Amino acid sequence: MVVLTVLVVVGLLAAGFESWAVRRHLGRRTVPGGGDLPPVSILKPLCGLDSELAANLESFYRLDYPRYELLFGVASADDPALPVAMAVAEAHPEVPSRVIVDGRTVGLNPKVNNLANLERHAAYDLLLISDSNVRVPTGYLTELVALLHQPGVGLVSSPVVAEGGATLGARLEGLQLNTFVLGGVTAMHRLGGVCVMGKSMLLRRATLAELGGFRFLGRFLAEDQVCGQEVARRGHAIALASLPVRNVMGPLSVRQFLARHLRWARIRRHVAPLGFLGEALLTPVVLAALGLVLEPSATTAALLGTAVLAKATFELLSERAAGVHRSPLAYLFLSVVKEMLVGLAWFVPWGSSHVRWRGNSLRIGRRTELRPVVAAPRLGEGTVGVAEADLEPARG
Repeated sequence: MVVLTVLVVVGLLAAGFESWAVRRHLGRRTVPGGGDLPPVSILKPLCGLDSELAANLESFYRLDYPRYELLFGVASADDPALPVAMAVAEAHPEVPSRVIVDGRTVGLNPKVNNLANLERHAAYDLLLISDSNVRVPTGYLTELVALLHQPGVGLVSSPVVAEGGATLGARLEGLQLNTFVLGGVTAMHRLGGVCVMGKSMLLRRATLAELGGFRFLGRFLAEDQVCGQEVARRGHAIALASLPVRNVMGPLSVRQFLARHLRWARIRRHVAPLGFLGEALLTPVVLAALGLVLEPSATTAALLGTAVLAKATFELLSERAAGVHRSPLAYLFLSVVKEMLVGLAWFVPWGSSHVRWRGNSLRIGRRTELRPVVAAPRLGEGTVGVAEADLEPARG
């Protein structure tokens, strides 16, 4: 029991540090932009109808930035996101926009394939990679560019905060994103490590070329983390913005929450096996519950109660710092359920390397390098239909 007690205490200290890192990072002063701000090409790969997709895309038309273009991409003309993107672009002629249909491939990662097809049409040297399910504040792009122009910086990413979602699965995923994921990203940044989320990444085209471009990144499932690692390996710094992007949650079942978590857990296990091994310490409630089962007593019951209250408090503080408000009592339920599910799921990635993503069955290798489980089409095959909507009015 002494060992388990020590592990619980270590886990609570780690959770407390992550919560502190979230509050410290999101509360710091935003870096202002100064002088002439260079133009930016925003690459937004689309696939299917994300929750509130039109509103998410429209937030990028309200950026307080002098000159940028928006490039939306789908792999097929049948994608339901295509008419939504075209309608939003047509409603905002004040911003140069293009909607591109292109099914060519450079690797097994479908998102990277889409990005590679968009890059061919990008007019500017600064490339912002942005997921379709995020919503951004007006000053978002100004901060990213200002950070990228600091000496030695080669890539800038953004913290991600989940909001919305009324189902239990969505609430569990939102809490996981706003605590474990957000805490891990900000804590790693504080410790000088590399932890990059591809929902929002800004880098120079020349830096991308140094890595081997999207053709290189298309080999990996965790293309964002690999990109960050490769940028750092070449001596460039990785910066983390203070303004978060908002991940808009749709309705999710608990089963869908677990499926997504397991995919991400497999990614982490292959990117950093030792780090994933240490994730077991980030479930102190599970460890305390195990202690109560193995040795029922008033002491182990008190340890479990302390773990539940402390973990719920840390998660409440993290979400409050991120602008997410729930009833304090909700954390006593959501935090425990989430941790129990995540704790049990921790064992699965050690015996499984297969994922299913966007209809593709894939096997993950070292650094999440992808290998098809079933026969895949040869690289370069696919339908091509460029510039379905080409709306490029003058701006600035």
